[in-house]
Amino acid sequence: MPANSTTYVSNQVPLGLSYFICPHVNCSITQGFHWFNAVDFAGKCGDPVYAAAAGVVQRVAYGWNGGGGNNIRVEHPNGVVTYYGHIQKALVAVGQQVSQGDVLGLMGGKPGTLGAGISTGCHVHFDVRGAKNPFAK
Repeated sequence: MPANSTTYVSNQVPLGLSYFICPHVNCSITQGFHWFNAVDFAGKCGDPVYAAAAGVVQRVAYGWNGGGGNNIRVEHPNGVVTYYGHIQKALVAVGQQVSQGDVLGLMGGKPGTLGAGISTGCHVHFDVRGAKNPFAK
């Protein structure tokens, strides 16, 4: 491993009665259930964003993307897709197999930065497509 690289370790465990873990170590929801079966998790720009469950990276997109900014989508073996929006930098590639807790990218969303989309601050927009979002209340 290069001397200037950073290693992230997830210490997260699955939610009881859920297939998913929280995609951020903080797991503090700043915006409850909203657009596209989603919640927002607070953090600092540059924090790691974790795969909520094992799967294959379906999409890595940079730019405005309808306000979602830079984003990553992971398709899981059960057909459910998770979406991680306002990503500062993706650390995975399309087609890559990921395990639950692997780092997908770094949290972004700082207004005015490239790839922030419509955002009021650093956070990850997490939505679940094809199943109930276990974090939505």
